[in-house]
Amino acid sequence: MPSLIVSSPAAILARLPPDLQTNLARAVAVGAQQGARMWLVGGVVRDLMLGLPISRDVDLAVEGDPMALAPALADALGGRIQATHAAFGTATIAIPGYTFDLARTRIERYPQPAVLPEVEPAPISADLIRRDFSINAVALELRADGLRLHVGALLDPFDGRIDLAAGRLRLLHAVSLRDDPTRILRGLRLAARLNLTPDAAARAQIAAALEQRYLALLSSERVLSELCLTLEEPQPAATLQLSDAWGVTEQLLPGLAWTPALAARFERSAAQPELHELLPSDTGPWLCAGLLLFDQPDPLAPLAHYGLPTPLSRLLHEIPSLRTASPVLAAPLSGGALDALLQPFSPLGLIVLHYAEPSTANAIGQYLYVLRPQRPPLNGRDLQRLGIAAGPQIGQLLAELRKVYLDGAVTSREEAEAWVQAARGRRQDAE
Repeated sequence: MPSLIVSSPAAILARLPPDLQTNLARAVAVGAQQGARMWLVGGVVRDLMLGLPISRDVDLAVEGDPMALAPALADALGGRIQATHAAFGTATIAIPGYTFDLARTRIERYPQPAVLPEVEPAPISADLIRRDFSINAVALELRADGLRLHVGALLDPFDGRIDLAAGRLRLLHAVSLRDDPTRILRGLRLAARLNLTPDAAARAQIAAALEQRYLALLSSERVLSELCLTLEEPQPAATLQLSDAWGVTEQLLPGLAWTPALAARFERSAAQPELHELLPSDTGPWLCAGLLLFDQPDPLAPLAHYGLPTPLSRLLHEIPSLRTASPVLAAPLSGGALDALLQPFSPLGLIVLHYAEPSTANAIGQYLYVLRPQRPPLNGRDLQRLGIAAGPQIGQLLAELRKVYLDGAVTSREEAEAWVQAARGRRQDAE
């Protein structure tokens, strides 16, 4: 964690990217036209004070009506409204480069443990009181003069800056984890990411909440969302290791524990990030989940009661077959045989295997970078022009042609056409 923590509003403003300053100035000006005031709040202010890169998701507390403000902001900033939640007074606006999360300043009441709160509007001072940790109960007032952003007061009623400097994680309320058990997982991520240590009161509250099994009261959707955020951390391995130390893992993923083998697996993934570029940007959490669950007899079992996204569900279904394929990949294989063995698997599954079993790395690299992108000289339409009737025979011939092409037995279009005619003759003779 950086040692230099700035706390003057001007110094914090100076750390905001120029394009974000311009967009915030526009947002403040639009808000002022509707009588609304705005603050940067929570994690973005905390990270600016620390000099850390800020997320593209920018939290804005609004004294006013975000529901009425959102359409005007989206129009002024060239963005679009992604979501609104009237019951909570929140709206999300996507603009080029950023997402603005608007939330009406409010107070909350939790009628039962682990349920969503009842809310009502309140000033910013009351809004900060309802938050989870002292380091998140900070807000920076925003003002604007045309397209120039200015800042007013930095609100820090619970001395979050002091806790940051001391490396301390401190809860604001005695029943904070009872009200919202997801704060355990949020605190876990913060502690791992910023190298924070819970103070004595927080340690006692975490232990009591786990003993009461408040996490079990959460809906599977909320838990899965928190698990995904954990796997999206810059250093997910550190978070997962700390999760074991706190006693959280056993309540969320029974049977799973951090091991030296897992540590080595995550280290290989971090040291060889080039393979990540072969995957869509939103599959990072699923890659981490695959590494985490690779050794489980039934990788789906720890997550069976969660509604899994399709890419993750497919990956976890693939893992047993990937484990079976692993020893085969250690032996020399022709290009065609390697392609036929690995083609049924998703690139995500193969990359998980690459990191989980180092002995497979060369074969998987050859397949992903050399074999998979190649295309034989003929396609299905070409085979039909050669007189092959549409039907299953087309697919079978294409699969066989791909194998001989990758083995080097066929290298040109002419050779491929001759091979197809010979293969058709052999089939006819066999019939």
